[in-house]
Amino acid sequence: MHEFYMVSQLVEKVVEEAKKRDAKRVIEVELEVGQLSFLNPEQMRFAYGVLSKGTILENSHLIITTIEAHVRCKACGFDGRPNYADDASYHVSAPLFLCPNCGSPVEVLEGKGCIVKRVRLEL
Repeated sequence: MHEFYMVSQLVEKVVEEAKKRDAKRVIEVELEVGQLSFLNPEQMRFAYGVLSKGTILENSHLIITTIEAHVRCKACGFDGRPNYADDASYHVSAPLFLCPNCGSPVEVLEGKGCIVKRVRLEL
């Protein structure tokens, strides 16, 4: 469900920026979505299709690239991908990721965010 909220914020901001630039239309929006954001790309595409109707984004293309999770353990020095299961409860509360080597908590280096990488406009 948080996909709909995230995409509504995306559409609002892209419309705002496109209007500032006097764009005729938005051609494409490219996102980088972290694996640990627990955002479902298919649900995001669906929400984008619904929310872009009647806006300058209508008929634009949404490109989503998934960024793999990357963590580091301060206790043992592990640097790599965490072990985790995609649990539905993570959509409500953030999971604690543990080192696959020693079980200590890890620092997440990549894979948490949702970033607008590029927007192509027709001016």
